[in-house]
This record gives sequence, structure tokens and C-alpha cells, in this order.
Amino acid sequence: MMDTTKSDVGFFESVSVVITPHKSGFTCGVLDPKPPNKRDICSYIAKGLVRFVTTNADLIYDEGMQGFNEDDNRTKEKNSDASDNVIDLFNWKKGDLN
Repeated sequence: MMDTTKSDVGFFESVSVVITPHKSGFTCGVLDPKPPNKRDICSYIAKGLVRFVTTNADLIYDEGMQGFNEDDNRTKEKNSDASDNVIDLFNWKKGDLN
């Protein structure tokens, strides 16, 4: 049984990327409730994010700063669509996110 909300997001099946401060900077990892033989697209994306951030920390930091700056300057709509941060990977082509 999948625990869902109005947007049909299965929170108990979610994969999480955890980033936490460390005395040398930060550490990060993947929390995936699924066993290795049940990995799905979210598992692979999460692992890719961790791999990318650990090999490109300076780039990711700069992107984060820019993202917060854009958020602070953007006027948010009162009733924004709950799915506005969902990416359909079946229709997405590499490079379209930039």
C-alpha cells in the first residue's frame, strides 16, 4: 500500500538525498527504502546527484546561491500548482533544464 497525498506522491517509497554539515565542509548520501534489486529511476537520479555534488561541490554551491537569489527576487503566485517542480523524464531531453 502506498501512502499518497492529493498529488499521488508516495512519501514512504521516496528516495532522499541527505546533505549535512561536517567539520571539513559537508557530507551527503542517499536514503533509499528499496533493496538494491528494486531500484528505480529515483534511486539512480539520487545516486547521480550525490556523485555529481561530491565531484563538483564548487559548481553546486554557486548554483545553490544563484537559486536562492532567484527565489528571493521572484514574485510567487498565491495558488501555485503543486506539480510545478515535477519533471517528466520521458519527455525531457538532456540540457532542457538550463
